[in-house]
Amino acid sequence: MNLAPHDQTLDNPAPRTRRRLILAALAVLFLLALIVTPPLLSVERLRHRIATNMSQSLGRPVHLDRVSFHLLPVPGFTLENLVISESPAFGSEPVIQANKVEATLRISSLWRRQIEISTIRLQVDENGSGASLNIVRNAQGRWNLQDILMQAAHANTAPTDQRKPGPAPRFPYIEATGARINLKLGNEKMPYSLTDADFALWLPSPQQWHIRLQAKPTRTDTNTSDTGEIHLEGTIGRASQLAAVPINLTASWAHAQMGEATRLLTGDDQNWRGTVEAGATLIGQLGAANLTTDIHLTDLRRADFFPAKLLDISTHCTAAADFTLLTLTSATCNLPSGGPQPIVLASPSLDLQSPAAAAVTFDIHQVPFNWALDWARLFTIRIPANLNPTGLIEGQLTRPAGPTATWTGDLQATLQSLTTGDHQLDLSTKPVVFDWQPAASPTYFTLQLQPLPIHLSPASQLTLTGSIDPLSYTFQLTGSAKPSQIAALGNNAMPPLGDELVSLLKNGAADDPLTVSLQCIRPFATQQTCTALHPELPAKPKHHHR
Repeated sequence: MNLAPHDQTLDNPAPRTRRRLILAALAVLFLLALIVTPPLLSVERLRHRIATNMSQSLGRPVHLDRVSFHLLPVPGFTLENLVISESPAFGSEPVIQANKVEATLRISSLWRRQIEISTIRLQVDENGSGASLNIVRNAQGRWNLQDILMQAAHANTAPTDQRKPGPAPRFPYIEATGARINLKLGNEKMPYSLTDADFALWLPSPQQWHIRLQAKPTRTDTNTSDTGEIHLEGTIGRASQLAAVPINLTASWAHAQMGEATRLLTGDDQNWRGTVEAGATLIGQLGAANLTTDIHLTDLRRADFFPAKLLDISTHCTAAADFTLLTLTSATCNLPSGGPQPIVLASPSLDLQSPAAAAVTFDIHQVPFNWALDWARLFTIRIPANLNPTGLIEGQLTRPAGPTATWTGDLQATLQSLTTGDHQLDLSTKPVVFDWQPAASPTYFTLQLQPLPIHLSPASQLTLTGSIDPLSYTFQLTGSAKPSQIAALGNNAMPPLGDELVSLLKNGAADDPLTVSLQCIRPFATQQTCTALHPELPAKPKHHHR
């Protein structure tokens, strides 16, 4: 019988024991090196050295209250009360303030008599306070981070993930959790800020930083909630001038509720409901980049009620951006309207610090009247779901640059036919035409309805006129018609006037024509009120002759 060769190592455990002893000795030597070598360095001297190196790298004074060295879980330093001071040209508040910072060392650098940091973490302290970053643009148009960015661009650093050390120190992986980012323009501190910010910055190649940010937008002068999350990621390159810095950034704003989004942007809830999703890409240089944005509003409605149909709106915008000056040029937005051409909003030049003063042009071509009616349904439930108008909206509105500029232009909405249920009103001989008229206020415009004859029968005719602006509508109805015709008109074609028209039926028999002279006004925030345009004169007293 043949037996397999006998393995002597099974009977002789000496080699395994020897290997274990060698590994244990190496571990002990490693721990002794970590224990003995670092204390030879003065912690106070290290605090001064770290603050000096950071100050030289950033070009700003750096203050540290305390530095403590630790071995576990990895060798590194804990920095307490880190303050990076601001230049007097941008105010007195510090650029960065963090109560707790963890700096992890590259162990191999200790034996090369260098201190090379692998990671820097700005953490939330025991009281729940995270780091704070102030971004300032002064009255001369300079950013406080401009000098810091230029200083870092000239520093000789190796990529963060470079495995072997070289003549240049490797750029550390910098991250922050639970931080806050504030914005200040000139002497005015903006109410916008980012909270619960998670930030990361590293150097994937010698000429390029990679940045990642996730935060919640908020407003400091009001209470906001459900404002969604902002995500930003991309690369920033090195350049000798700020305007020439290469950038490739992608940003998104997701899961924001419409009411809170309007409160965030304007300071008040504008009584809109729905969900906001937005995305943007910025490619080029900081002084000349191509900006592309997409905005999606889903389930859009007014807060007052639920309409029969919720709107989904999407718009695509492009512009040339100069973020050193905070300006946009050749800004264009396309809003699909269900027709062959979208609504186009354009501005040749836009200052992001005063957007209300920019020149604006609206181009509206072959927009279906039904699309405009869907917008009208967001303001009232009185428009029947089976009301299907046929017609188009054409025109152009223009407002020149200036805070007090007024709108000019030509806009006509022509309605050819109106179908509601089993009834159809043919308007081909006299279409409904809304003419745009400039208003006294530069902010609003008014659509004026030309006199529209409504032929109900050979003996019954009414005339409808009116106007509508972003705040209210006004309609006048005059003429004569039978009560049954008035009821059919109010219930089917003109629901907002229906209640007031039906009240006229009490004044006469069903077959007797009634004189109609009615004006109805409704501010969108309140109820409709109707009054008689020409109240009946009192009857003259009869003279009795003897």
